Amino acid sequence: MSVKAITELLESLAMIHHELNKAAGQKVELIKKGDMPALEELVRAEAKLVRKAQATEAMRVKVVRTFLVSKGKITENATLAEIKEWATAEEREQLDALQQRLLTEIHALKRQNELNQQLIEESLRFVNLSLDLMVPHQEDISYKRPNERDDQPYDTGHSLFDSKA
Repeated sequence: MSVKAITELLESLAMIHHELNKAAGQKVELIKKGDMPALEELVRAEAKLVRKAQATEAMRVKVVRTFLVSKGKITENATLAEIKEWATAEEREQLDALQQRLLTEIHALKRQNELNQQLIEESLRFVNLSLDLMVPHQEDISYKRPNERDDQPYDTGHSLFDSKA
């Protein structure tokens, strides 16, 4: 194995993370529009990208381990610094650039996913508020029959939109 194989895998990981970033950005508009079918399709495509990233990462770990074993160095969790020890100056520059690119993509994806989570939580709060407004509560009822007591439970099976009314 060579450093070139490792750089190709890092390049692939960076591209996959870039695609994940684009998908996360598209989610914002779909969530705002409430377009659930399109959102479901996007989530399925995103899941495929995640599986691809996991497979690429597993291959990278295997290639790095094989590379370091071929150099006589056996480590469980190898770092990029250990690979750079065996790389040429040009390969080191390429590895540094790929490392920075991958870190940038990962941080951007993390920020976008946090924003999407906040947007979804706000949407859920709005839905819950809307539901609360439609279902009457005991303290909201102002009419009582003269023979009813305050300690009787309210029949919660009825909504404000009673068809018999």
